[in-house]
Order: sequence, then structure tokens, then C-alpha cells
Amino acid sequence: MTVRRTGRGSTRPGSFAPLPDGAYAPASTVRDTEGAAPVVEFEGEDGRRRTFDFGECPLPEWHTVLAGALARRVGPGGGLRTSSSSLTTWNNLRGFLRFLAARSDAPTHPSDLHTGHVQDFRAELVGRVGVVYGGRAVDHVWRVLRLDPAAGRIDPKVLNAFRVRLSGAAPSSTPGYSDGELRRLLAAAREDVSRLRSRIDRGEDLLRAFDAEPGTLDGARLEDARELAGIARHGIPPATGSAYSRRQAVAEKLFVTRRDVPAMLVLLVAVSGRNIETIKELPAEHRVLDGVAVELRLTKRRRGPGAWAQTVTWEVGPRGRELDHPGGLYLVLHRLMARSRVAAGDPSAFWAFWRNIARKPGSTGNDHGNPFRDALTAGIDVKGWGEGHGFVDDGGQPLPVRFHRLRTSVEVRRTRGMGGHLPSAARSNTAPVLFANYLRGDPTALDWAHEVTSAALVDAERAALAAHRRQLPGGTMTVLAGPDTEHGEGQDGPWSRCRDASSYPATGKPCQLSFLDCFHCGNCVITRDHLPSLLALLDGMTQRRGQLPETEWWTRYGPTWAAIRHDVLPMFTPAELELAGQAPRPDALLDLVENPWERP
Repeated sequence: MTVRRTGRGSTRPGSFAPLPDGAYAPASTVRDTEGAAPVVEFEGEDGRRRTFDFGECPLPEWHTVLAGALARRVGPGGGLRTSSSSLTTWNNLRGFLRFLAARSDAPTHPSDLHTGHVQDFRAELVGRVGVVYGGRAVDHVWRVLRLDPAAGRIDPKVLNAFRVRLSGAAPSSTPGYSDGELRRLLAAAREDVSRLRSRIDRGEDLLRAFDAEPGTLDGARLEDARELAGIARHGIPPATGSAYSRRQAVAEKLFVTRRDVPAMLVLLVAVSGRNIETIKELPAEHRVLDGVAVELRLTKRRRGPGAWAQTVTWEVGPRGRELDHPGGLYLVLHRLMARSRVAAGDPSAFWAFWRNIARKPGSTGNDHGNPFRDALTAGIDVKGWGEGHGFVDDGGQPLPVRFHRLRTSVEVRRTRGMGGHLPSAARSNTAPVLFANYLRGDPTALDWAHEVTSAALVDAERAALAAHRRQLPGGTMTVLAGPDTEHGEGQDGPWSRCRDASSYPATGKPCQLSFLDCFHCGNCVITRDHLPSLLALLDGMTQRRGQLPETEWWTRYGPTWAAIRHDVLPMFTPAELELAGQAPRPDALLDLVENPWERP
């Protein structure tokens, strides 16, 4: 059977995929070479490949067993589907073998491994990298050893020794930049990208003028145009000796170079709000929607198998402000790297630039390419870019450029712009992930939250005081600095005295309200003798604040609390309040003035 990818017989929804004729056996991920150690070949869902050679490891009797287990761990049915995750497991597994080989009682075969080896390995890792990271490294090794054929060679009790739970605090989230630090970083990145655009546009304009009307160019510009035309047609020869810096200066007129990339990465992360891995895997394929937005498919890692792709729509922005909007910035950089993309022969990748690779005379190769195609850890000198600009923090110390700090800063600003509503602010993560990994512990987010909370409390207190003012029938309560000699005996309540409980000012009938409403009544009289009980009442209401929802607390106790704080306590001197605070504090009596079912 002929397998077709297009036209009749091609695979589509609802149609089975055509299979090749004859028996089919998938290629093995373990490659055994006669007389040499086994090799495990890995190809991830991100299209990146790695080769894990056990010839780099000691204890040769372990190699075949571990190669089979590692192949299952990183194979199509395994849990590791990216180049970086597979490399992490390989490094930990290799470190485990080296640790065992360095011991005096090194286990020659997997069956010789015992719990003492595992315990010492875990203790060595925890002492070197800490409880959290040490525990993670041990877990990586266990997830390989628990698979066949390794699991069949190791005692189950020894495997269980890997599963000891270690208590330790998880690494705290990295705080973002302050407003001033972020403003300086983005200003420098935007200026560098703007300068890059102007530089390449000048070269393209000169090249177009040379192709259209070369007679209009003068001597110096004509020579530059001829050089650019040669570069555009034939490329740039490999660097040799002193020609290296000269090639760099010439190539910069038409191509994005490696030194331009840090500013581009910084600005893309800041404007788009995406992490650096997603930015490094931007696709070249996109769709412009009515000239106002760009639609493209992003790669979002750590979402699980089959859920990496995500379609986004980025705003282009008005003319002249493209660098402030993700869609506009994407289109600008896409255009600037177009020539390198063609020269690299990689039209699907967004990233393509000239790398100025030094080679021996006569050697051939392509200086244009996407270094992120092979590995996301391609050496882009972001640190050097930041040091070159001389960034300093708010305290005057050198400010390092870190993409995770930049991403945190962007998340904090967007959340603040959304008024703190996490479901609306969460763009590429869930609300819990947004809070736990970006907002919690960030100084800027904490300061803003304190400001919002303080403003909310002021508004709530103002509303409670207004409610208290509206509830004053027949005049305001009376606050006396000394004993009450004017209003007779009256009737004592838990925190005040009532002039006439048989005649409520609003109705003229006997009072049927709670004692908490006395503070809004014109019959209420408060003297210095009531201060200790009033302070106890304030303490009791403060305690209830931790037991009730904030809205319910302000509804139930807010007017009373505002009346005491604003209309009663200011009538006494600080010395009187201090003396009342030193007196034995009576019971707050809140339980006696509320119905049992109202208690929290």
C-alpha cells in the first residue's frame, strides 16, 4: 500500500491512517555496538534528538540493564518527552553510577545494590544541593530503576529505599523587578531593537536603490551597495583571522546577528508575557487578521502530552508603536530575519540570524541558522548584554537580567491592571499557578496588595461610620468625661447607660433592639467608667473578625466599631485611655447580646 499525505487516501478526521504492507517493527531506541557500551537514542516531541552513551559511565555490568530501563523511560511510552527532561534524568543516572563506582564496596552488578548504597547516595545529594533538589535527583534515578529490566535485577526492598519522603521547603518564587528597574530594562531593549530595525532598513533601502537606479548613488554609497548586493546573492565567506570583525560589520547591514538577539528576547518576553521557552520556539507561520492582529500557534511546555499547542491572537498596535505590542513586534522581527531564514533553509522557524562562525580556510558551512532548533540552551549572552548597558537596581548595585524575573514582573503588572482578579489575569497559566509561582512573595505585588487592602479598609470604615450616622434617632449619644450626674439613675447596659429604655427615640415605645445598637441611639450615655468594657468590646469584635467573612463582619459589627472609634474614644485623653487599658479587662459579653445561632 502506498502511504499518501495529500489527496485521495490521505489521513483525515474519521479516516484510518494507511499502514505499510508487511510486518512492521518500530526501530529500537537502544543501539548495541559489538565490543562497545550500549547507546540510547532519544527523539522528543519537541523534535530535538539526544544520544546517551553509556561508554561515559563506570560499572560496565550495569550498562545493558540501565540502557533498557532508560529506553523505556525516554521512549514513546515513557514520561519524558522533551530534550531537557531526558537530559536531566541522564545526568542524575550517570551521577548515581559514578557515586557507586567511587565506593570501596561498589556494587559490580545491579543485584549487588543494597539499601546502604541508596541511603548514602541520598545523604550525599541532600548535603550538596539541599533537601528539595536532592530529593528530586533521587526520584529521577528511582523512576528509571523501577522499570524492567532493571527492576528485575534489584531487590524490591532496595527500590523502596529510594522512596523515603524528605521534608523541606520548596524553593520560593523569584521576585520580579521594581517599577524603576523594569522601566530601565525595557527602555534599553526597545532602543536596541529600534536601532536594529533602522540599521537593516537602511541596508535594504540602499540595496533596492542599487537594483533599481544604481546611477543615483555616489561613490561611497555605490561601493556599499555593491558589497551588499554581493552578500545578498552569494552570502558571506567564513571568517578567517582578522576578517572576523570586518565580516561582522558588513553582515550587520543586512542581517540580524547574535549580539542583537538578547534585546529581542527581552522585549518579546516583556511585551507578550510568555516565558522564554515559548519565545525561543516561536513559529514563522502566522496569519494577519485585518491588519490589526496576528494569529499564530505557540508551544506551551509542561501541559502534558498532546496539549502543547495553543493558538493566540496578538495585537499589532498603531503605526509607530509596533514595538509596544506583541503582534507588531513579532511582525517587525519576522521581517528583519527574513533573509537569514531563507539562507538557513529553515522556513518554519521564526528565529534565524547570522552567527559569524569561524572556520578553517576552505571549509564550508552555513552561518545562518536557528541555534534554538537543537537546544533551547543555545548560548545567547543575555548576561553580557545587561552588563554592557550597566543596569543597576534601585540600591545602586549591578542588576542581572533574568528572564524568570522579567516574566514575574510582567505577570504582576497585568494582575494589577486587572484589579487583582486572578481568573482574568491568568493568561497562559491557571490562577493558582499564577499566584504560587509569580505573585506570592513578589515585593511589588505585596506593596500593591497592601495599598489595595488599606484603601478597602478605609472605604469600609467610612461606609460603616456613615451607616452609624444614619442610625442616630433622636440625636447623638452623650459621651461624658466624668460621672453622669444629669440624667439620673437610668439603666446600665454592658457598655453604656440608657436614659430611658421605655421610650425609644424613633418610636416612643420600649426599646427592642440589641445592645450593640445603643451606640446609634440618642438615649445612650457613656462615661469614663465605661472605658474598660468598651476596650474589651473592641477586642472581642477584633477576635470575631478572624472568624467571620470580611463582608459579614462589617455588616454585623462595622457601625458599632466605627461609633466607638470615631465618636467615643476621641472624647477622652490619651492618659485616660492608657489608664483604662491597664485596668482588668472585663469580658466582652458579645455572646450575651447575640442570639446563639448568630455566633460564628
